[in-house]
Amino acid sequence: MKITIRFIFVALLITSNIFSAGAFLNKYDSIDNHNEFETLMKKIRQDFAQNPHIEEALKKYNEKDGSFTDIDYSSIQRTKWPPMTHIERLYDFAFAYTTPKNRYYKDKLLFDKIQKGLEYWHERNPWCHNWWYNQIAEPQCLGILLIQMRTGEQRLPAVLENKLLKRIKEDGGHPSKWTGANRTDIALHWIYRSCLSENHADLKIAIESAYSPIVYTTKEGFQCDNSYFQHGVQLYIGGYGDEILKGVTQVAMYTKGTQYAIPETKLAIISKFMRETYYPTIRGQYMLFDVLGRGVSRPGITKKTNTILFAKRMIELDPAHGEEFKAIIKRLKGEQPANYALQPKHTHYFRGDYTLHVRPDYTFDVRMVSNRTMRCEYGNGENLKTYFMSDGCTNIVVDGNEYANIFPVWNWTRIPGVTAPQMNKIPMAQSSWQTRGTSTFAGGVSDSIYGASAYSYRDDYADINTKAKKAWFFFDEEVVCLGAGISSTSPEDIFTTVNQSLLSQKEIIFFSGGKTSHVEQNTSKYIEADWILHNKVGYLFPEKGNIFVSNQTQTGNWYDINHTASRQPQYADIFTVSFNHGKKPSNANYAYIVVPNKQTTKEMRKYQKSKNIEILSNTEEQQIVRNKKLGIWQMIFYKAGRFKNKDISVEVNEGCALMIKDKGGNKADVHIADPKQAQSTIEIKIDMYQKSSKTKKITCDFRDSGIYSGESKK
Repeated sequence: MKITIRFIFVALLITSNIFSAGAFLNKYDSIDNHNEFETLMKKIRQDFAQNPHIEEALKKYNEKDGSFTDIDYSSIQRTKWPPMTHIERLYDFAFAYTTPKNRYYKDKLLFDKIQKGLEYWHERNPWCHNWWYNQIAEPQCLGILLIQMRTGEQRLPAVLENKLLKRIKEDGGHPSKWTGANRTDIALHWIYRSCLSENHADLKIAIESAYSPIVYTTKEGFQCDNSYFQHGVQLYIGGYGDEILKGVTQVAMYTKGTQYAIPETKLAIISKFMRETYYPTIRGQYMLFDVLGRGVSRPGITKKTNTILFAKRMIELDPAHGEEFKAIIKRLKGEQPANYALQPKHTHYFRGDYTLHVRPDYTFDVRMVSNRTMRCEYGNGENLKTYFMSDGCTNIVVDGNEYANIFPVWNWTRIPGVTAPQMNKIPMAQSSWQTRGTSTFAGGVSDSIYGASAYSYRDDYADINTKAKKAWFFFDEEVVCLGAGISSTSPEDIFTTVNQSLLSQKEIIFFSGGKTSHVEQNTSKYIEADWILHNKVGYLFPEKGNIFVSNQTQTGNWYDINHTASRQPQYADIFTVSFNHGKKPSNANYAYIVVPNKQTTKEMRKYQKSKNIEILSNTEEQQIVRNKKLGIWQMIFYKAGRFKNKDISVEVNEGCALMIKDKGGNKADVHIADPKQAQSTIEIKIDMYQKSSKTKKITCDFRDSGIYSGESKK
């Protein structure tokens, strides 16, 4: 993911002197072909308008040569590249010089500083070992700066401007060599340069390149399941997803009402992704941490109020869905609660090995990895403890901020949902950028409202030597989480973590032996609990087990997970609940039920008494759950087999994920998916004894299904 640079996001800052890109559209709804470049530049200026304070930067300006005294221009570090600060400051100088309300408006001395600073930059020619600065950050910043300076009392000398435009063109690269968000970002500075040089041919290439990533692909970019990949087949709904939405909506606003307007088919793809995937991974103001890629290790990254701008743009670009985007904005601004205008939705992203379950009361997701996808990356010195995050990681959120900035103090062997050895040193994947998973069985079945997902986990890398069959069953009030066949030869204890989140101000309550108790502050212990309640989420343990619960202040620092961040100690009170399967377990299992939006012990007792959930099987071969209230059976078969009880008999000839919904009157809906994505034919025999003695036979042909081989069928 790209490093956040202040100048790129200047339009996102909430100040009285910054204008939304939509504020000027009515004035410039059409482009006069004779003057299209100037009209585009007017929109670009309005998009980035600001009234900066530059006094501190002026104190560090070197009058002799146009440099800044505090910048190491020889640095080639890959993140937070120091020389970039030079361009950012000149960028601010340019807006100060050209903004009427600024005290330096039309200031001759400031103009001289800008000119000399640009001359110094060109002659010094700093270069970074991270291509992104050379081909995206610097060219974008220079392009906007030059466009703004065209409105100044004095114009930069044509010779200097042309030298800088040449540098942008030669160093900035060609968008066709890149994919996804990277292509769109490079296309942006092509647009800036084309307008400044009045180059029709390059402008056409730039705009076509900006829109060309908006297609469904099997490579980097938008996938047919509505997920998003970058850096190979790696899930990146946030991070690079942010970048492509920022760039595409930005260009679409510039070109709205012109010959270069975004095609309707491409706008539909963007809108669908934003409404059905991107924004649903944001609960309230916070994005689920496991869709952010290596950016999860950056301070403040989960808070996504800056994405309000994308939704505002879409109100203009896609008015047919304007009300949806308005509701999104209200949640992001905090004007409405996290559950405002949310509808029940369940999606298994069969291309991305990712499951997202949204309810008005909560959001729950699962991130898996298979031999078809990549593990979460850790490049450029970021996300250095991420190894287990791809192995069945779960978010459990009601308000959305349950994990905000928790990551420097996290125990990264106890990521929620994950079964892992408690290693002192967490291994790093073989490759920092693209390391494939190994599971051949990772997927889920869905009818868009309910679903079940499964992950056959086995990892023999770096002495982890652990395996488990893990499954999640999603309903309205609850998510049932099962694990079976847990075995390991690792010398460390094997934990399955139910949750590790920020501790709320309210206490941790647990129910055991017919009475409720509390987990006191700064304590941790093993208990045999029927249930635990903390921060609006209940956790039921139908089989109890050796349950570890903790209420502790944990410490760490951002640097340990991100070498571009601070070493300053961080402290946070943390709630943890886990199963300890011990050392070298053999065929161990676990079962827990997550019941969000429970506030009191009375509510928990009432739910427990309902006995709505039946766990019918939890073995290495099959994991099966029934929701009696909904009349739904959800079944994971890891291989051919049969399940039978007094109510139903199901036999399959291949491993699969299966959901049977009792519709009454001797009718049932059946949904099936193949987590192996083997493109085989799956045969099912179903006997529902209480309805009929007649066996129902179903043949589901996944042959020749190609990239849709993991999709659910009815």
